[in-house]
Amino acid sequence: MEKRSTGHTVYQQIRRVSVLGILVAMVLATGAGLWLNLAQERRVRDDTLTTAVQAVSHTLTITDGDDAEEIEEYVDRTVHGISGIDLFAVYDADGAPVYFCDVVLGQGDTATLASLDDSLRQVLNQREGALLDNATAPKGADHCAYAAVRRPDGSVKGYVMAGLYISSIRSTGLRTLGVYLLIGMAALGVGTFLSLRLAQRIKQDLLGYEPDAFRDLFLRRMELLDALDEGLLAIDREEHIIYINRAAAEMLSFDKNAVIGKPLSEVYPQSTIPRVLHTRQPEYNIGLESLHHVRILSDRMPVRRGGQIVGAVAIFRNRTEVANLARELTGVQHIVEAMRAYTHEFMNKLHVILGLLQLGEYHRAEEYVLHLTQTRALSVGRISQSIAEPSVAALLIGKSCRAAELGVRLTLDPESSLGAETHYLPPSGLITILGNLIENAFDAFGNAPSDTLHEIGVSVRESERGLILSVDDNACGMPEEVREHIFERGSTSKGEGHGTGLFLVKSIVDAYGGEIRVESTQGVGSSFIITFRPNPAEPQ
Repeated sequence: MEKRSTGHTVYQQIRRVSVLGILVAMVLATGAGLWLNLAQERRVRDDTLTTAVQAVSHTLTITDGDDAEEIEEYVDRTVHGISGIDLFAVYDADGAPVYFCDVVLGQGDTATLASLDDSLRQVLNQREGALLDNATAPKGADHCAYAAVRRPDGSVKGYVMAGLYISSIRSTGLRTLGVYLLIGMAALGVGTFLSLRLAQRIKQDLLGYEPDAFRDLFLRRMELLDALDEGLLAIDREEHIIYINRAAAEMLSFDKNAVIGKPLSEVYPQSTIPRVLHTRQPEYNIGLESLHHVRILSDRMPVRRGGQIVGAVAIFRNRTEVANLARELTGVQHIVEAMRAYTHEFMNKLHVILGLLQLGEYHRAEEYVLHLTQTRALSVGRISQSIAEPSVAALLIGKSCRAAELGVRLTLDPESSLGAETHYLPPSGLITILGNLIENAFDAFGNAPSDTLHEIGVSVRESERGLILSVDDNACGMPEEVREHIFERGSTSKGEGHGTGLFLVKSIVDAYGGEIRVESTQGVGSSFIITFRPNPAEPQ
């Protein structure tokens, strides 16, 4: 049974997992960032210390004399102009301190400094540039740089030292850590908010269903769609196939799995399903043939989302077997109608024969019977020979009997010809067109003079150049203002409940790419001529 989410299951897990992921990412990012920042800070400290001792040592190198006051004054100015150092000291050639400044306290006492280690002095004597040596740092210092001060002749006349206290390094690290923690907390807050929005969005997209319930629902519906006898095919806005069910794949002779994602024009070049993307109008009962010439009727309509066309879906119905059955059933129906008309007609004929017999006119009765038999056999035989499609032939035979009952002469053009299989439109379409046009002609005689012979002419001509259907009558004709609206639904002069016959005729003609022409003259009659061209033979 399908259940919607109450908001306390998968969506809560999504939020928890999202927050946990953000927290882990934040810890990793903070640790990596802190490590990189501290490494950068260490490089900056090293550069600052080495730059300070090198600057002072170079200056003292080019300064004449060894006056302590001069040195102290110069070093004071230099040290207080450099940021990023906590203490600075100057030593004589023997390593004894001659100047010391604690930048943090603003004062210094050389008595608190120990002399330089002999091994360190030996290294500095042999080294050009500054040396970073934390092992020999003064008490309280953690990081120091040393450099030798040389005379112009290259001999060593003293040493300089710059250093940092442990407290300064620790405070820098704590300050950096605090900044990263603040950034991490802000990121966690933003991430938590976004995770809540993500869970809400997923819930909305899944229509409130739990993901597992939604998955089961989706799979069941996919199975139902595959079980349908009607084919379904969907394309996206770029005309790529995004779904096709089993029935459609069989009708169109496709490999269901191979065509998904491919352009429709590549796998089915004849298709015009994409045109509904441009016309934005649905199309119904479009006849087409599959790649294996299976007769199909197709409905196709655009798919809208938010007022925009995002694709199209087509529904296919295999009409081959159904059309054969419908043809048989339609033929039987029209034969039954023909038999009913025969019954009415021959009841009248039997009354005439009975009257002749009662009057003793046996010879005339015999001639009358022979005449009726030959006339009817000739009419039925002509229709059967010209019209090979059984249901259409049955329709014309039935309408012929109906015409005789109404006192109307209905004739089939001797040049008429229709095969058993026509590619221009299905038999049901032929029956709708001819049946409605003939019935419309019958009705037209209601306003025609009764002293004239009422005639209807029917012509059905099929060839390689096309199919032409025409129905002519010699009724009263139509005025111009009536002729302009005869194909509109509900347009009729026969009262409520009528006015759909010619509308259906026009719909079928339009659906199969035909043309219809009406010629009508008041007092003379009307003609309906319908033409179907072979190119295109059928809309795809």
